[in-house]
Amino acid sequence: TTTTTLSPEVAENIGNFEFVWSTIDREFYDRDFRGLDWQEVHDRYYPQIVDAPDGEAVFWLLNEMLWELDVSHIGVVPPGEPEQLDPMLMYRGHAGLRVSLLDEGWAIVDVDEGSPAALAGLQPGYLLDAIDGVSMEELAANAAPMPPRHDRGVRSTQIMAVEEALAGDPGTEITLDIRDAANDSRSVTLALAEKELQSQPVAGLSALYPTLTTEVLEGGIGYIEFDAFVTSVLDPVLAAIDDMQDAPGIIIDIRGNHGGQFNVRKPMVDRLVANPTMIWHHEGKWTEDVYVTPAAVTYDGPLVVLVDVVSASSAEEFSGGLQAIGRATVIGERTAGRVLVMEAAELPAGAVMIYPVVETSLADGTVLEGRGVIPDISIKTTRADLLAGIDAALEAAIEVILAG
Repeated sequence: TTTTTLSPEVAENIGNFEFVWSTIDREFYDRDFRGLDWQEVHDRYYPQIVDAPDGEAVFWLLNEMLWELDVSHIGVVPPGEPEQLDPMLMYRGHAGLRVSLLDEGWAIVDVDEGSPAALAGLQPGYLLDAIDGVSMEELAANAAPMPPRHDRGVRSTQIMAVEEALAGDPGTEITLDIRDAANDSRSVTLALAEKELQSQPVAGLSALYPTLTTEVLEGGIGYIEFDAFVTSVLDPVLAAIDDMQDAPGIIIDIRGNHGGQFNVRKPMVDRLVANPTMIWHHEGKWTEDVYVTPAAVTYDGPLVVLVDVVSASSAEEFSGGLQAIGRATVIGERTAGRVLVMEAAELPAGAVMIYPVVETSLADGTVLEGRGVIPDISIKTTRADLLAGIDAALEAAIEVILAG
């Protein structure tokens, strides 16, 4: 008999692999593994893990294996790199701009008043050619090929990869190569500003730093915009809804919103729906129908929710849930369909694994995973509109409200 002694590194790699595979085997919401033979997957990847040249190759193989399930909310992040999960929210510094990939190229679609981007004179409609000397094409190409892999999924993943290049610690300088309205090229260097809000860690991963804007638009219409359903935005959003009780309509802008927590989106829904209606169904590790529990005072006027291809997870459950029960008009771009309930686990080596345990469907039976939320009014963002100072989705929302 021959005995093979594994090196400590290979033994650790196998330990990580078995932990990841068996967690999915035990916890994954679809017991049919979406048609995959999960044991066959194990047997195919095991020798590759044994032969992997280094830890980085192991983490890449683990993700390749997980992504064969072709679902969102799944992956392994190496030790010490939790911000890889959501750099936009896990870094406290921000430039104060949002970007998107339009037909005309990588465009600035929104600039926060008083932000580093605004102070540098950047405006919606300006095109981005490079960030810190790296071309937009290269930044997009480096985006991890995580599911969903349809056009909307790929585009949203690329946009999030570019957002990562625009995030960092407060005071960090980033240099943007831009083309202005006249297509003249220049470089602009910004120092990232500090975000005001901080939320508790989600799933024990890291503190999160969302942004929030509330204001009153023309005609008294209420406007609430935030980029994550996390604890520090909850009370201010609920207070804003209460303050807007007499508004002729409320617009909730969750374009670019990466999602967040059930216990944040649910109280918001409870403030906006007057009847104890079923809004979500959960199926998987647990099964339940989730009903609205109306707050003592609810806002019952016209409601519009703005979404785009980056609106994900809780943002999709919030907008899709309100749309399915006829409570809100959804305007904007079809979302990518990243709509599963996830849990997180720490691997023996300190890496973090996220994995889905429950699938959400809406009151009308629609499953949003992969499909996304299809707006009632689809709006395509164009560079011409942005340069003209027109936010077409927001203007459509105002029209819907004013039309009663």
